[in-house]
Amino acid sequence: MAIEFKTTLLREKFTLRDPAGDLSDTPPVVALSNRMVLALTSDLGEDPESYVVRTQNMHSCVRLAGAIAKEYYDRGAIMKRPAAFSWENVWRDVVKGYEKDWNPDIWCAIYHKGRCVFEDGHRHPFLDIIEKCDSVNRDEYSKSVQFAESAFQQAGKAMKIEHDSNIALIISIREGEAKCGVILRGANRKTTFNYNVKQRRINSEEVRIPTILSVSAAYLEGVQLAFGVGMANRKRSLGLLDKFSDEDRKGKRGAERLINLTGAVEGIERKYIVQYRPDRPDFQRMVNESEEFAMKILKPQIEAKIASGEMSAKDWVE
Repeated sequence: MAIEFKTTLLREKFTLRDPAGDLSDTPPVVALSNRMVLALTSDLGEDPESYVVRTQNMHSCVRLAGAIAKEYYDRGAIMKRPAAFSWENVWRDVVKGYEKDWNPDIWCAIYHKGRCVFEDGHRHPFLDIIEKCDSVNRDEYSKSVQFAESAFQQAGKAMKIEHDSNIALIISIREGEAKCGVILRGANRKTTFNYNVKQRRINSEEVRIPTILSVSAAYLEGVQLAFGVGMANRKRSLGLLDKFSDEDRKGKRGAERLINLTGAVEGIERKYIVQYRPDRPDFQRMVNESEEFAMKILKPQIEAKIASGEMSAKDWVE
């Protein structure tokens, strides 16, 4: 599958305001989303297909894109199949396990030529308007906000739309080599690293688009999950978590999930040559750093417990 592929994961925030500004009694409306464009082409004669994937969080967006790409390259173009394709089965496989059990707010929407072909969960309806505008104004996504403002104006409801976006992931696959970059801004640090993936030998398995999307999702999930696991670990050690509470069980399940994600990354490293700059993200080290950062966040809660006599000052080391 020696074809070129490029995509970017965007973290987006749309703020819809009344043009009257401070003089208006209408509060602004905010629509959040993660967005990835999936342009699929084949050297086997399959029709090219392009999708836009939007989800509530970053890793599910990339993982869903990878699942769609796998379906396309394993079984051919999707939209013109005689039998209706089960998008629901694909999405269910993406979120099964930890995500389904511990993220009740998870949602997704898959668009093809501006039309939503599958949706699950609750997203802001404004996102559908943006995708319709983008399909009309091809390859000019930055102008979609202007189109949306015009559409509201024509409908008799003037609206000022602000669009903020951050690039979280860049993927480029060319001549059998994948070049990827991750830029994440977290509560306690900014995580940035690059990684290249290529074949080990001429006759070994080629670098596949679905594989790169899948492992990229593992990196994104691991970096984010490490923060929550570290926070839960510190709260548990300080007696701030009730045993067997939802928060306690979520933290423990998160730690188990990190082990699985590490295994997925190591599996890719065994199959391909993977080079990192500066270093491969160490999920356990990130958990440890999160535990240290948690002490700063938990300080007021701990001091209140010491003042009330619920906790000994000896158990608190700043």
